[in-house]
Amino acid sequence: MKQFRILSLMGIGLLTSIATDVTAQVQKSDHNIGFGFDLRSISGESTGSSTSINLSYTYYLTNRISLGLGPRIEWTKSTSQTIDPDTDEFILETSKTGSKGINAFLNYSFLTNDGFALPYIGLQFARLIQKEEDTDEITTDNYGGNVGIKFFITERLNVDNNFSVLKVIPKNLMLTRNGIPLDLDTDGIVIQVNVGVGYIIGKRN
Repeated sequence: MKQFRILSLMGIGLLTSIATDVTAQVQKSDHNIGFGFDLRSISGESTGSSTSINLSYTYYLTNRISLGLGPRIEWTKSTSQTIDPDTDEFILETSKTGSKGINAFLNYSFLTNDGFALPYIGLQFARLIQKEEDTDEITTDNYGGNVGIKFFITERLNVDNNFSVLKVIPKNLMLTRNGIPLDLDTDGIVIQVNVGVGYIIGKRN
């Protein structure tokens, strides 16, 4: 996949541009409370875009490895193809929906000399539950990877920029709209860009 090649190249560039044996703003057992805003582009049989807000809690297992979890609320505008049961013709449908879900991620950070920037790369998972009018509830799992960088405005306050590529997998394939079976796309890809702010909670030496 082209998107995954782009993500891999970004990760390689990130690795080669960062020195080792340096200091960072985060320490083992730190907590980061974050608030973010992201834009998502969805490709596949069903295409569209979405906007979401999300909260996150991140715990640093070490000063490099962090584990995070948080809720998200999403607004989606999508276009999909359905078949008219009377004429067997394809119909393009545009819909706007809201969904709720949860994010989880595991990141590895690269420490920098000045402690101002904290680049990272990691794995990401999201589960979203969406409900349209006259349609069964749709649950999707999103798996993928991400690269990002935190910029520390103060010792604790940071701005987080993140890019991720996710594979969308529907959990419930037997869905209907007004009694008509839906042909769900099982090969959807999401490209997501996120900007957020965070605050570190933890003791300082």
